[in-house]
Amino acid sequence: MIVAALLLTVATMQSPDKSPTSVRVFVFTATAASGQHTPEEEERLEAVGDMREALAKKKGITLVDSPADANVTMEVTGREAREEPTGGFGGKSMTHMGDMIIRLKLKMGDDESELKGMAQGTWGRAAKDGADRFMKWIARREPKR
Repeated sequence: MIVAALLLTVATMQSPDKSPTSVRVFVFTATAASGQHTPEEEERLEAVGDMREALAKKKGITLVDSPADANVTMEVTGREAREEPTGGFGGKSMTHMGDMIIRLKLKMGDDESELKGMAQGTWGRAAKDGADRFMKWIARREPKR
């Protein structure tokens, strides 16, 4: 009984940040030092929020607030909406179905890659696609056990 209580206490004290298999990610975008954000910077800042929300739902990922605490940095380098095609018979479609793209630059140690999350309709779907591609990127770099 005492051993079980001790094990339970130790298990709850260990945070996911200290786990050797945890991936700690710092998501950011470059902004001007003046503090005034351009419309393009505002879009990238919104994409940072979308990516953080999508990554928060992934197992094994811990979001951190400082690059010093991270072992992976994810920079949002761009966000774009591609024009949607015209509706059937030359008309306008009723719902937005253009491609939404979030461009990412990943760095883990000396390894750097560029990815993009892409989906139709919403930024949240593009962020989810980017998070899925990030998980595959991490899986390819995980050491063999």
